[in-house]
Amino acid sequence: MPPRTIRIFSALLALSLSGLCLAQQTTSSPVGPDDSVAILRLKRQLPADHAVALKRFWEEVARTGTPLIEPVPGEKSYSIVTFLWRGGDDTRNVVIFDGIAGFDAKDRMQRISGTDVWYRTYRVRNDARFAYALSPNDSLQPFAEIKGDDAMKKRLAVLRTDPLNPRHCPTTFGPYGTESSYAELPDAGPLLWNSSIRGVTRGRLEDAQMHSEILHRDKKLWIYTPPGFRKGAQYPLLVLFDGDRNWMWMPKVLDLMIAQKQIPPLVAVMTDESTPSVRTSELPCNMAFADFLAKELVPWARNNYRATASSRQTIVAGSSFGGLAAGFAGLRHPEVFGNVISLSGSFWWKPAGSAESEWLIQQIAINPRRPLRVYLEVGLMEVGAVGVDQIGSNRRMHRALLAKGYPTGYTEYDGGHSFLNWSQGMVRGLTYLMRLHE
Repeated sequence: MPPRTIRIFSALLALSLSGLCLAQQTTSSPVGPDDSVAILRLKRQLPADHAVALKRFWEEVARTGTPLIEPVPGEKSYSIVTFLWRGGDDTRNVVIFDGIAGFDAKDRMQRISGTDVWYRTYRVRNDARFAYALSPNDSLQPFAEIKGDDAMKKRLAVLRTDPLNPRHCPTTFGPYGTESSYAELPDAGPLLWNSSIRGVTRGRLEDAQMHSEILHRDKKLWIYTPPGFRKGAQYPLLVLFDGDRNWMWMPKVLDLMIAQKQIPPLVAVMTDESTPSVRTSELPCNMAFADFLAKELVPWARNNYRATASSRQTIVAGSSFGGLAAGFAGLRHPEVFGNVISLSGSFWWKPAGSAESEWLIQQIAINPRRPLRVYLEVGLMEVGAVGVDQIGSNRRMHRALLAKGYPTGYTEYDGGHSFLNWSQGMVRGLTYLMRLHE
């Protein structure tokens, strides 16, 4: 493996094993229109030679890419981050979505009068990494007002990548197969998904389909088998939701982790919840779905892919509603799933008609402890990102698990509600749980 890849993984491992919980402080905030040195310099140059100043500005932006990242004088922990859009008189507005901006259509760029420069500037902590999208001539309709799959699909269709930023990742909020842009600041640390795979033996990814008698429908699956997979061996099993997104990067992450012997060769079965109506019906603490996983999917994986019969070597994992579903499946079937990875779990959820939220947290408190190991994490940019108390509910779940005596790992990372961040969360979660087996 190339030395750079080895260094990246070593740094990731050190971060994973540190039990990191980031300090609870403000990670980003909008600042004044002239806090960016580059923008202020352009404004000062425009009166002298308007055309030349603009030409030089855009040429420099083309070289550096966006968003612009500038140091804060006298501060090592923060940078000035400026988003840009090039648009003329036909541009009415430009909205930033996701990451530091959230999803309320409030973070709008402003235009430098008489130019094609639209911009918005923030002060951002230097360990941040986040996905984002831009929307020129946006309708400004808040996401909280949107009802139904079709309306949400139409609203998401206006989001686009930043044409000045070459860094792309699979999108979290958007149609299948589309991308978001992402930004990372100087102290964000290495991103395993984005590291070189050169010299690493690859596993195999294949599609499959099985019929569920419990769910009364077919279920699409993506199956990862490790390098050197042999039918006669027996492998730890990872069950991971949202396979329609996770198949794009999890095989690479698993290949790298296996190559460095940080996890043993394992089989991963990724399930399909790509339709919003399926996600909202199957994932939030659905007994039938949990039973499907334990009584149909895992036995199928054991019969077809030599998956382990040991609950201690079986992990169920997911993000957002998938993180909630992973926790529920582990609690309902600890005889099958001895390990849970929940990334930005939607623990604020409550059953229809219930007066109190955080139903699954209450179940932890009132039920006997199960033989279960848990890893949780949540992003510090998730404040209001999906209209709920994502951070607070994860903190309360963490405290409830510890109070009950569950072995629990917990991280708060400087990022958003995004598969970009969740890919790194899987690295931390797998590392934590596999370490417990040593």
